Amino acid sequence: MTSTIFFPYALFFGIGLQCVQMRLYTNRWAVKITGGPEAADLIAEKYGFVNMGQIGGLVDHYQFQHSGIIKRSTIKSKGNHSLITMETKVEWIQQQMVQKRVKRTETMDQTHDGSFNDPKWDSMWYIHCDHNCLTDMNIQAAWRRGYTGKGVVVSILDDGIERQHPDLKQNYDARASYDVNGNDPDPTPRYDVTNENKHGTRCAGVVAASANNSLCIVGIAYNAKIGGVRMLDGDMTDMVEAQSLNLRQQYIDIYSSSWGPDDDGRTVDGPGPLARLALENGIRKGRKGRGSIFVWASGNGGQSQDHCSCDGYTNSIYTISVGSTTQSGRKPWYLEECSSTLATTYSSGDSHSPGVVTTDLRQRCTDEHSGTSASAPMAAGIIALTLEANPALTWRDIQHIIVKTSSRGHLSASDWQSNGAGYDVSHLYGFGLLNAEAMVKNAETWKQVPSQHICEENIGQNARIISPERVLRSVLKSSGCSAQRLQRVVYLEHVIVRVTITHPHRGDLSITLTSPSGTTSQLLANRPNDHSSEGFIKWEFMTTHCWGERLAGDWILDIRDTPSPQRNNRLQGKLVEWSLVLYGTSTHPYIRHEQPRSAQLPSEDEITEEYNGSCDPECSEDGCEGPGPHQCVSCLNLFLKFKNNTRTCVSECPSGYWGDKKRCKKCYSSCKSCLGSRSDQCTACKSGYHLNEEKNNCVTSCEDGYFLYHEENLCRKCNIENCMKCTSASICTECSEGTSLVGNRCQKSCEVGSYYSEPEDSCEACHPACATCAAAGLESCNRCAEGYLMENWRCVSSCSQGFYAEQQNSDNQSTCKRCDASCLACVGPTKTNCSECVDGHSLQDGVCVLSHNCGDGEYQDESGECQSCHVSCQKCKGPQSEDCLSCFITHLLDYGQCVVSCSNGKYPSGGQCHLCDHTCAQCVDAGPSNCTSCDTDKFGVDRYLYHGECVDACPKAHFHTVLKACEPCPSYCKLCSSATHCIKCEDSFYVNNGVCNKLECGEGEVEDPEYDDCMPCEEGCHKCVLYNPKHCLSCINGYYRFEESCYKNCPSKTYPVEETMSCVSCEHDCVNCDEDECSWCEADFFISNGKCVRECPDGFYNDDESQECEECHSDCKTCSGPEDSDCESCSEGLTLDNGACVSEQDVCPAQMYLTDDGECEACHPLCESCWGKMKNQCNTCVKGRYLNADQCVARCPVGSFGSKDSGHCETCPQGCAQCQDEQLCTRCQSTRKNPLYLQAGQCVRKCTRGYPVGQVCKSCASACTSCEKNATHCMSCEGTLLLYKHECVSSCPSAHTVSNGECVQCQENCAICSEDGCTGCKEDYFLHVGQCIAVCPDGFFEDMNQGICKRCHVDCSLCDGPESNNCDACSDSDSTLHYGACLTPCSSHTYRESRSGECIDCDSSCLTCSGPHDTSCTSCSEGLKMDAHGRCATPTTCPSHHYSNQDGECHLCHKYCHECSGPHQDQCLSCNQKHYLLNGSCVNNCPDEYFSGETQRCEPCHPNCLTCMGRHSHECLSCRDHLYRDVKECVDTCRSGYYASAVSSTCERCDESCGECLQAGAEGCVSCRQGMLFIRKQGRCVSSCPESYYHDTHHKTCEACHPSCRTCIGKSVEDCDTCYPGFTLTGGVCESPCITGEYAKSEEQDYNCESCDESCLECKGPGPHNCTICPAQFILASEGRCLPCCTNTELEDAATVQQECCNCTENRGECVLSTNFAFRNHEEEDYTGNLPLFITTSILLVFVLIAVIMLIKRSLSKRALPDTPVPRGYEKLGHDGGRDSFYRGTSSATSAYSGQASSSSGHFRESKLVDLGDQKGSRDDDDEDDEDEDIVYMGQDGTVYRKFKYGQLGDEQEDELEYDDESYNYR
Repeated sequence: MTSTIFFPYALFFGIGLQCVQMRLYTNRWAVKITGGPEAADLIAEKYGFVNMGQIGGLVDHYQFQHSGIIKRSTIKSKGNHSLITMETKVEWIQQQMVQKRVKRTETMDQTHDGSFNDPKWDSMWYIHCDHNCLTDMNIQAAWRRGYTGKGVVVSILDDGIERQHPDLKQNYDARASYDVNGNDPDPTPRYDVTNENKHGTRCAGVVAASANNSLCIVGIAYNAKIGGVRMLDGDMTDMVEAQSLNLRQQYIDIYSSSWGPDDDGRTVDGPGPLARLALENGIRKGRKGRGSIFVWASGNGGQSQDHCSCDGYTNSIYTISVGSTTQSGRKPWYLEECSSTLATTYSSGDSHSPGVVTTDLRQRCTDEHSGTSASAPMAAGIIALTLEANPALTWRDIQHIIVKTSSRGHLSASDWQSNGAGYDVSHLYGFGLLNAEAMVKNAETWKQVPSQHICEENIGQNARIISPERVLRSVLKSSGCSAQRLQRVVYLEHVIVRVTITHPHRGDLSITLTSPSGTTSQLLANRPNDHSSEGFIKWEFMTTHCWGERLAGDWILDIRDTPSPQRNNRLQGKLVEWSLVLYGTSTHPYIRHEQPRSAQLPSEDEITEEYNGSCDPECSEDGCEGPGPHQCVSCLNLFLKFKNNTRTCVSECPSGYWGDKKRCKKCYSSCKSCLGSRSDQCTACKSGYHLNEEKNNCVTSCEDGYFLYHEENLCRKCNIENCMKCTSASICTECSEGTSLVGNRCQKSCEVGSYYSEPEDSCEACHPACATCAAAGLESCNRCAEGYLMENWRCVSSCSQGFYAEQQNSDNQSTCKRCDASCLACVGPTKTNCSECVDGHSLQDGVCVLSHNCGDGEYQDESGECQSCHVSCQKCKGPQSEDCLSCFITHLLDYGQCVVSCSNGKYPSGGQCHLCDHTCAQCVDAGPSNCTSCDTDKFGVDRYLYHGECVDACPKAHFHTVLKACEPCPSYCKLCSSATHCIKCEDSFYVNNGVCNKLECGEGEVEDPEYDDCMPCEEGCHKCVLYNPKHCLSCINGYYRFEESCYKNCPSKTYPVEETMSCVSCEHDCVNCDEDECSWCEADFFISNGKCVRECPDGFYNDDESQECEECHSDCKTCSGPEDSDCESCSEGLTLDNGACVSEQDVCPAQMYLTDDGECEACHPLCESCWGKMKNQCNTCVKGRYLNADQCVARCPVGSFGSKDSGHCETCPQGCAQCQDEQLCTRCQSTRKNPLYLQAGQCVRKCTRGYPVGQVCKSCASACTSCEKNATHCMSCEGTLLLYKHECVSSCPSAHTVSNGECVQCQENCAICSEDGCTGCKEDYFLHVGQCIAVCPDGFFEDMNQGICKRCHVDCSLCDGPESNNCDACSDSDSTLHYGACLTPCSSHTYRESRSGECIDCDSSCLTCSGPHDTSCTSCSEGLKMDAHGRCATPTTCPSHHYSNQDGECHLCHKYCHECSGPHQDQCLSCNQKHYLLNGSCVNNCPDEYFSGETQRCEPCHPNCLTCMGRHSHECLSCRDHLYRDVKECVDTCRSGYYASAVSSTCERCDESCGECLQAGAEGCVSCRQGMLFIRKQGRCVSSCPESYYHDTHHKTCEACHPSCRTCIGKSVEDCDTCYPGFTLTGGVCESPCITGEYAKSEEQDYNCESCDESCLECKGPGPHNCTICPAQFILASEGRCLPCCTNTELEDAATVQQECCNCTENRGECVLSTNFAFRNHEEEDYTGNLPLFITTSILLVFVLIAVIMLIKRSLSKRALPDTPVPRGYEKLGHDGGRDSFYRGTSSATSAYSGQASSSSGHFRESKLVDLGDQKGSRDDDDEDDEDEDIVYMGQDGTVYRKFKYGQLGDEQEDELEYDDESYNYR
C-alpha cells in the first residue's frame, strides 16, 4: 500500500491522538504540496512563508516558516497567510505545536553503595552473567560466533551524542548523525552545569562503545557504526520527529529511541500525522525496502501506575517496544505493563542492583544509566549483531526472530501465560529476555517470512452503555477475511483494537481482549492519575500476545468500569464503536511444506502396482512414486519446476535461482545468485556484470559515485565526500560541482592566497607571509609571498643565523640555505663564505680558523684546556665533544653530529645533511623534483612519486600504488586502478577483463564511442544507426531494404525491385502487388483496374468470390450481382422492373414511383424521392441521410463525405483517402512516387515540426523544431538550446563546441575547442594552429607545461626550447650548430664536423680550420706555417718526417711521427698511418677512455665509458667501474627486467619469472611478472605459494606462516589451516600436548614427547631444522634452524671453522645469513690496520665501561625499597592475537584507564622468558642512545613482555610510569 493511501489514515488518527492541555503553537507549518520544490517555493513566497525544505524522507511534504508570526503562541495563527489553503496544489497544512516528550531515565532518587568512577569490564554484569543474574542474554556467545555489529549503522534519536568521546570516536558515523534542533550536521549536545543532555551519549555507549581501547566499556555491537540525532533539546514538533525518524533511511539500519510522551499516568498521546507517516515510510522504503528497525523504550511510568498502551509510539506495530528487568529477574519499580511490549533486556531497578555502565558527557564514564532508556539501546545492539549475521532480514523478520528466541528464564511475573502457538508471554516482559546467540543463529539460516496481510473486521452495533462496577462484553466472530485472498490472515502477528469510548473519568477504565485460542491481553489497566473526561477517540490498543495463533473464531472484548471515589457515579460511559485490525500471514511463517502434486484419480485400468522401493534422499517423509528425485510426492528441501509441468527435488537451488517457499525461482537475467526475482535483489552477477553493493543490482559498468572492486566484482561507493568518480574507496578522480580535487579528496575551491577550513566550512585567508597555503599559520605555506624567503619550510622575512639567502630558483622561490658548519653566519654555501664564526674561531678572508692553540680534533673547554672531540668529529667547537664542526670524509654533518648517512627526509650535499622538500619522504637533492620516495607531506596530504616529484594526485593514465608511487596504466588505458585493471580505454579501444583491446566492429555491428563497444545491428543490416540497431543504413548481400530495415524477403504489402535490392509499398489496401498493379486486396476490397476499391464503380458489381469488380449488363447503370443482369439502376430511358431494366412509363408524382403495373407506389422510407421502392432506388434522401449510388446511407464510403448542403456523398479533397468534410482529412492517398502525410487534418508532402510514421505526421519532442525517425531524434532545436547527438541540450559536453546551433565534437585529441579549432589538448598532445598533435612540426618545440607548440628561436629550424642555444638544427644553411647555438659561420678556431654538424675546436696549431680534421688548418697560429698537408708546423725547410733544431739543422723525427717538433716520441705533431696522436705521442691503439676518431687522434670518450667508438653516451663499448653496459650505454641502474652483472659489467636479462631482479636465476627476483607471486625470503617468483607460506593478496607475495603452522591463511599464530604431526588445530592455533622444549612423536594411536634439538627452545620435530622458537641471541632462519647473532670479534685461531650466523645489525625480524668469521661493518673495514686509532678507541671504551659500572652500583645503592607493592620488572604488552585477545585487551584497557601500570599478567616463571632484545653484539657506537629502550621478552605461550629499566618504583615515581600499548609480533 502506498504512502498516499496511508496518509489520510495517518492524518486522521494522528489528529485524534492530541491531548487536551495548554497548546503552544509555533511559527512553522507542515504542508503537503504537489508539483515539486519549485511549486512549494512559489506558494510559500506568495503567502509570506519561507520554504525550509522537505521534511525528512516524506515526499511532497515541506516545512514552511513565517517570520511575521511570533515563535510561541497559545492561539492558533490567523491572517492572510491562512488563504494558502485555497491553493489547489495544497493538499494539507498543519501549524506545528510544541509536544511534550521526555527521556525515559530513572527519575526516582536512588542511593548507591559506591560510585563507579573507575569503569571496567568486570562491572558489565549484564554481558557476563554471574550467580546474581541467572539468565544470560548470551552476548558473548554471539561474539564468539564472529558477530560484533560490523557493517551495521545505528542512530540514537535523543539529545545528541558526544562525537569526540574517546570511547565513541572510533565508531562514530557522521552520515548517521544530524542536529535537527540546530539544523546542522554536528549532533554534539548542549553543555550546561546540570549535564542535562547526557542521555543520548549514554545510550550510544551501550550500543557501540569501542572495544580493546583501554577506555570505559565495551559496547554490545562494538564494531557497529554509531550516530546520533539531536532532536530532544528544543521545540518538539511533529515535523522534528518526522525528520528524525526518516533521516537517511537507506543508510541507517536501526533507530533507537528512549523517549516518548510524559509517563505521568494521565497522558494519552502518540505520533502526529507526520511522524506516523515517517514510521510507515521507514518500514516500507528504509533499508532498500527491507524496512528500518525502530527500537523504543517501553516507558518508565510504573511508579505513576501508567500503562504503556496509552503511548502511541510503543503501541505501534512498526516499533520494537523493549521493557526492563533487574539482575535478579524482578520487575523494576519504574516498569510499565502493557500488551505491546515485545521483549526485555537487563537494567537497574532493585535497591541493591547495579546500574548500567556506559559512556557519559564530558568524555567520562558512568555506572548510573538505568530505566528502559538503557534497555532500548541494549536491544538495538543485539539487533545489530543479528543484522550482521543476515543483512537481508526485513523489519518483520527481526520481530519474528525476537518472538521465537526470547526466553522466560528466571524473570518473575504473576501473569506468565502460554499462548495458542506455545509461546510464553507476559505483560511485564513480553516474550522474555533477548537471547543474542539464538538470534544470530536463527538469522544465519533465516528464510524471509511470507508477505504481511491486513484484515480489518468491524462490528456493526449501536453505542452501548458502560455501567459502573460492571463488565461490558462485546463479541466479534472473525473469519480472518477468508473471502478476500489478499487480506486473508490465518496466522497472527500484531492485533490492534481500535475503540471510541466516551467516559467522565478515563482512568477508571480497564480493557481486556481474549483471542479464539483463549489468550487474554490486558489492553488497558486502571490509571488513578488520569482524571480526563475525553475518553478515547479512535485510539488503537495493540497486543503481541496472540503471535503465531490461528485467527478464526470469537474475539471477546471486555470493558470494566471501576469508579474512583471522586467521580459522580450517575455519569456513565459509552462504547461508541470498536473494530479489530489483524496483521499476519495466510500461510505458516516457518513451516512451509510443498503440497503433493494434484492429479485426477486414476481409473481402475490405470492403477498400477504401488512403488515400495527406497526414495531419493531429497524426498520428504510423504514418500515417492519411484527412485528418482523427480518422483517424490513432496520434497525435503527445494524443488525445480520445468516448462512441461514436471519438477525435481534438489538440496539447494542451482546458479541463477533462489528459494521461495521451497520452490527454486529464477533470478533476474543478469543475476548469478539472488534473494528474489527483482533486479535489485542480486547477491552475485553473471560474467560481464558487476554487483552494485548499495542497490544490489547487476550492471555492466559502475555508475558515477561508485568504483569497481575487482577482487569481489563489486561496484562500491566512493568513500570520499563530494566525489563524483573514483578508482578506489579512497582515491577520487573527479569531484562534484563547486568542489575541486586536492590530492585524493574533494574540497571547496578557494582563490589563490586562501585555503579551505573544514571547521568553518569556508575559505580563509593565508598568513600574510604565504603566497599560497594549505592551512592557517606560518608553517603551512606552500609558497612564500613576495619579500619572504622559504627557510626549513617556513616563510621568513630574512634568513636566520646559520642560513644565507639564495635568489630565486627554478620555482621562482627565494630560499634560505644552511651555511657551512664552520660558519656562525655566512653569505654563501662554502666554508670560504663565512661572515661570522663560532666561539674559539676567528674570521680570516671569509674562512673561520681556530683562535686557540688546540689541534685538529680538539676543542678548548671553559677552563682553556684542549679536549678531544668525539671520535666521529674531524673538528668540533665544544662545549661537548659531540658538537662537531666538520666530519671525516666517510661521515656527514647533521645538525652538529657526524652520521654515516642522512636520516629519512634529508639528503647529503657539501658534507652536510639538508632537509628534503616537504613533499618528499626521501630525496637526492633540494627542490620538489628530486624525490626518491613519498609519503604524507607536512599538511597531511598523501603524496605519490612521479618522475622525481611527489604529487598529490597521479596524472591521467597512471594509478596510485601502495608504495606511494604513480605507475603507468596498461597500454591504451586512460584510467585504471592497477597495472592489470583498466577502467576506461582510449578511443576505439574497449575494456575486456581489465585490458584494453582494439575495437574492431565487424559486418553487422556499429561502433559505440561512448561505451567503447560494438553494438549488433538487426539481422540483415550491414551498417546501422548508433543507439537504434533496427535502423539500417545498408543491407548485406541478398537482403532487401525497406524503410529502415533489411529483409530476406520483402514483407507483405510490398514488392521487390531487384535493381536496387529494395522493397516498395503497394497501394494502401493492397496485400500483394507488383510494380504495375495490385493482384490481391484486403478483405472487403475489390480489384478494379489494378487498384483496390471498397465499392466497384458504376457499371460494375462486387464479385465476392474473385474479389474483383465484374462488369454489369449494358442495360444496367448499376448492378449488384452475382449475375451481370441483376440491375440496381437502369440506363437512361429504362425503368427497373424486378431487377430488369424496361422502357419508361408515365411519371408518378413526388415521393412516388411507377410500378410495372403502371401504378404509383410510395418510395422507401429513407428516400425523399425515388424511382423504385427499394432502398437503393432513391433520387434524394430524407434528412440525416446522404445519397450515394442511388442509396441513402448514414455514412458515406471511404474517399467521400456527407455534404449537408447537397445531401450527397461528395468526394474528399485531392490527396485525401478519407475525410470528415472538405477541410478535414483523416487519411491520405499516398503512392511511392508521390507520398503524402496527414498533419493537422491536411495531406502534406513534408511534415512540419514533425516526422512521418507510415502516412501520419507525429509531433517532435517539445524542444525540437524538426526531427526524424522518432520524436526525440531532433534535427534542430528551439531558442538557445543546442543539438547534441540528436538531442536538445542547454550546453555542450566537454570536448565539444557550438557550430550553427549544434554541438560538434572537437577534433581528435582535443580537450577544449571552439568553432575555429582546438583551444586545449589531451595529455601528451600539443596545440598547434587550432589542432592537437603528438609531435610539433619543424620550427616548433613542445611546451610541456602549457601543452602547446611554441615557435623556436628565429635561428633554429629544429629546437627543444625557446632560447637561441636550444637549437637542434639551424634555419640558415650557412649557419653552424655550436653547443646548441646556430653560428654563422662557426666561430673563430672552430669548424663544422660533417657527421654531427656541430662546431668542433680546431687544433691548437690552427688559427682557423675547415675540417674534416681539427688539423685541417686554413690559417696558422703565430710562429707556425702551413705545410703541404694543410697542417700548421714550425717554419722549416726540412723534408717530411724531419724537424729543425735551434741551429736550423734538419733531424729525423721519431719513427711513429709524421711531423714533429723534436726527436722524442712525445714531440709528435701528427702521426703515420695506423698510429694515433695522444698528448704529443703516437700510439698503436688508443688507451681506455679514448677512441680513434676521423682526425687520426685519440679523442676522449663520454665520462661514463671505459672504451668507446665515439664521444656520445650511446657509443660505449665497455664501462667504468660501478657502471653497467645496457646495449651501448653505460648506466648506474639497469632498466626494468634486467640486472647489473658484476661479472660481465653489463645489464643482463632477469629470469622469465621475475619482473625485476638483482642477479641471474629464478632466485634473484625482487618483484615478479604479472600473475606470479613473490617469495620474499627466497627471492623467487612462483605461480602458487608452497607449503608453510600463505598468499598475501594485497602485496601479491607468498609470506611465511608462523613456524608452528603447516599451512595457513595469515602470519599470526592464530591463522593456521593445518598443523604438523603431533599438533592439534584449535581455533586456528596449532597446539602441542608437550611441554616447552619437547615435541610430540606419534606412536601408532598415541604419541610420546621427545626432546627438541639443543639449538631450539621449542620445535615441531627432531633435529636442528624443526625449530619454532629460538633462545636469546639466536634468530629463526627460514629453513627452521636457530642461528646465533654474528660477533664482531675476529677469531685469531686460523683453524677455527667458519660458522653460519645471522647478521643481527641488519635484522628486521628475519635472519640475514652471514658467517661468523671476520665479520665487520663497512665502517670498520675503512679503518683496518689503523693501529693508533684502534689503541685510542680501546682506551676510551675501557674508561666508558668503568664509568657505567660505577654509575650502576651507585644507582643500586641509593634505591630504597617502597612500602607498597609495585610492578615487577616485567610487563605483559598489549597483544591482538590469541583466542583470549579480547579478554586480555579489556583487562589491560581497564587498568590503563584507571591510571595504574600494574602487570596484567600477575605471575609467571622468569625461567621461561625468551629474550628477544639483547643484541649488544650487533650495536654500533652510533646507536648507544638506543640502549635506554626496554628489553622485550616472549613467554612460552607467545605472550610478549617488556623488561623495565627499574626493578621497583618509589611512590613519587609511580604516576610517571608510562603505559606502552605497542603490540609486538614475533616472527
